[in-house]
Amino acid sequence: MASASQLDDLRRWHAGAGGYLHPSISIEYNETQGVHWKTTSNVSSDERLCTVPHSLALSSLNALVDDAFPVFRNRGLPVEAIGYFFLMHEYINRERSFWRHYLETLPGPKADHRTPFWFDAEDSAYLEDTDVLHTAKSRMDAHKRNYATGVSMIEQANIDSLPYTWLVFRLMTGPEGQRQTALVDMSRASAEELDFPVLFPVLDIANHAPNARVSWQFDPGQFSMSTKEILQPGSEVLNNYGPKRNDELLLGYGFCLADNPNEKILMTLKPPPEGLQEDLLRVHPGYFTNGEWSSEKATFAIGPMVLDARAPAAMFHEFPEPLLELLVYMLRHERGLPFSFVERPLHYLTADVGRQYLPHITRMIVQSLLPKLAKLQSSTPPQPPSNQRQEQARIYRGGQIRILDSITGGLRNYLRSLLYPTEADPRGPLVVTLEGLLELLRLRGNENMVAEFLNGIGASSGTTNPEQLREAGWEDDAFVLLLCFLYSLCDMCPVLPEYLADLGQYVPSSEELEQAGSSLELVAAAANACPGSFWDDSRWSENFIAALGGQLLKYESFVMMIPHTANGGDARLVTYVHGE
Repeated sequence: MASASQLDDLRRWHAGAGGYLHPSISIEYNETQGVHWKTTSNVSSDERLCTVPHSLALSSLNALVDDAFPVFRNRGLPVEAIGYFFLMHEYINRERSFWRHYLETLPGPKADHRTPFWFDAEDSAYLEDTDVLHTAKSRMDAHKRNYATGVSMIEQANIDSLPYTWLVFRLMTGPEGQRQTALVDMSRASAEELDFPVLFPVLDIANHAPNARVSWQFDPGQFSMSTKEILQPGSEVLNNYGPKRNDELLLGYGFCLADNPNEKILMTLKPPPEGLQEDLLRVHPGYFTNGEWSSEKATFAIGPMVLDARAPAAMFHEFPEPLLELLVYMLRHERGLPFSFVERPLHYLTADVGRQYLPHITRMIVQSLLPKLAKLQSSTPPQPPSNQRQEQARIYRGGQIRILDSITGGLRNYLRSLLYPTEADPRGPLVVTLEGLLELLRLRGNENMVAEFLNGIGASSGTTNPEQLREAGWEDDAFVLLLCFLYSLCDMCPVLPEYLADLGQYVPSSEELEQAGSSLELVAAAANACPGSFWDDSRWSENFIAALGGQLLKYESFVMMIPHTANGGDARLVTYVHGE
């Protein structure tokens, strides 16, 4: 822990080197808040709180110009790792370091470090199956590789590597070694060189709150922070690191916010089919690294969802548009449609043509997130946390579960809002069971067509009751043939799916032809029972059934839970109908 005298020395050093700290702010320490700022008297809005000259900043830049530690002058490591080694060098030699008074206030090896890099097995159990645990392990592996390389470079420079221990390196990679990350003016540097942490002593002391109203000023040669609100005497002075999720806070600083307004879950898309990747590489090269699909770059942050019953589709405005765009491309590719760039995904998905993809995008997202939700729920430790590391992990985990539950629950409710006849407007778009589709046809004035269809099916099944057809295993065949009726005889679906534009060009697979052949036997029996009806139409063939009803069943139909009581429901085959 930092002593009062060390904090006083830090303040004097900072001021003597050209820094500024508001006279009504004291630097204090306690176990709960760590080193922090506290007001001793009123501070008005728009007052400057702190200024740090760039000459006090600590980063990898120092390692590139320091004659006393020239090991990394020619790089050899990522810039972030170079910064850690320079900070470690100064920490080891802090008695003679320019930054001595700053380094002496950093928590040492015996402090209660709370980032996942310091979790033991019992602590890590609270992160089981989370993105944070995966990221922490990945970063730890990278740190170990960089540490080994750096130590080797130190030894090659004939410097004693014994003090440069793994323990000290870990200290420098945690929030204690980068309590504040910001950028100095490096407008001529490459993008890679810009991506590194910079320490601003004293200014980095202020803790984070997402509602703290502050402003940062990047002036030539210095970095300042001002308050945009009145600060009362005796209150903690807080910084605002920006809209950070709890995974970022936990990994970077070792804490989480129970009611974090910026909390989100991460959804990573699986690699698209190779044929689609060729098109995506052309229009969206940012999803690729060296020509290979990057799952990391196809990871999207999604916040909690609330379904508006008056406008259910409005919830899609809460999803990242790039995610929706990629899902549209995947659905079109699956349907054998040519690649077509979607400039405005949300506009496209709420227009007539694109709207047909929403139920399927819904299912893709739910199917991607449900396993993640189930894992988190099943692997949550039953016992309460026994330390602050576990408590912070519990907060993060609980937030992830709540958001996943809200997203999957909201999307399921969106699908239910399309269900006819329970909730949806019969004008469409609709999700219907076999019974629902027959009822909808009757409602639209197609009573004769419904009777004709059921009588034909009954010639083979022995029943015209839809429920009995389902129980006897006839539902798939009935659906395929009813969809052929629907899209051939009535105007209920004026907007046809694009893949039905030219049925004659569709080439069914051998499996599809075999299934269509079984259905064609039902058609023959129905034609004998209902002469002169559509069952007797010359268009019926294996190709016709596979191209029309078969494709509709494959691309527009799926199984969903149909609620029949407050506490239960049945898994039923449904199909999507675009409607009027």
